[in-house]
Amino acid sequence: MEEIPIVVLNYNGLELLKKYLTSVLETRYPYKEVVVVDNGSNDGSKEYVKSLGVRLISLDKNYGPAYARNVALKTFKNKFIAFLDNDVWTPPDWLDPLVETITSDDKIAAVQSLYTDWPYGEQPRLIPWFSTASALVRREEILKVGGFDEHYFFYWEDTELSWRLYRAGYKILMVPKSKVHHEAHGTFKKLPSPFTSYLTLRNQMLLLLTYYDLSQLLTIFPILYIIRFVQSFKGPNRLAQIKALLSLFKEAKYVATKRKYIKEISNQGNVFLQMLGDQVFGYEEFTSVRQAIIKRYLKTKIFKE
Repeated sequence: MEEIPIVVLNYNGLELLKKYLTSVLETRYPYKEVVVVDNGSNDGSKEYVKSLGVRLISLDKNYGPAYARNVALKTFKNKFIAFLDNDVWTPPDWLDPLVETITSDDKIAAVQSLYTDWPYGEQPRLIPWFSTASALVRREEILKVGGFDEHYFFYWEDTELSWRLYRAGYKILMVPKSKVHHEAHGTFKKLPSPFTSYLTLRNQMLLLLTYYDLSQLLTIFPILYIIRFVQSFKGPNRLAQIKALLSLFKEAKYVATKRKYIKEISNQGNVFLQMLGDQVFGYEEFTSVRQAIIKRYLKTKIFKE
């Protein structure tokens, strides 16, 4: 059996660590090492981790989850690395189904646990991206395509990596037999803050600018940009969202460089876009704005009738 580091990311999450870290330590998989990568916490998190005898990798400030995961990828030399957020409760047997699935095919680069409130069956299935809240990845394959993009800092960085992996010919699966409980956004109790609203929207649009083909950039993206601009006036943190959309005009060099890099990785098509519209992942509008609007309108009309 492979020895697997279980890497828990933390930033000022002392209360979450007290709630959930014990469950991770009780993971039954015998060849494991639980490690906390701390992004410059100052709330006593590091002292608590040390008191449990858990290995701690302490960063001097908050560099963001993408950077912290890359630190783990470069620190360990294992074939596989498991990632968990600090707001995830794991049953003792959560890791075994992930290991069984990822080792069944060398082309599976990442597998993800099922959050308990998601409506899936029992069989592993392809998904458009994996969430690092609870996942197992092939370390060398992740590094081979460049690791997590630190330009994203937080939000959508695991999606961007997933799409890069697909372009390189790998697959990503959901494994329903690995069930965990995710206290979504546990680290950010005051969501949506201006900072998270900015990153969420900016990174979503960056992702599409990077992976849409030319025809989609000329047709779908402009319409989606207008929709997001209108939506930004209705939601919270309006100024932050407008700032995120306007910031895209300064990202031309980044986008051009990233698109060139992705093309060098592989000429494979964007098969992941065909998976969007799933009842969990949503975002049908990424594939077809027209279909998404029609579906939303028809649902509304049926509901009213």
